Amino acid sequence: MTLNTNLLHNIINVIIILIVGLHDVDWTAFFSAETSLKIVAGLTIAKLLINGVRDGLTGMVKPQPPVER
Repeated sequence: MTLNTNLLHNIINVIIILIVGLHDVDWTAFFSAETSLKIVAGLTIAKLLINGVRDGLTGMVKPQPPVER
């Protein structure tokens, strides 16, 4: 079974949105501002590493092909 990296990216995006949203409404019962920043930064770095492994360094900057419908 291969891992769908787009699904993983979407899951990470939702987690980032939830953490930032919780912090934005000043609901810091779960994480402090510093911890939230560290979690979001770690998830963002994970997304970059996933792209680097999947597409290579040059693949991350090349123009993407159009979406087929």
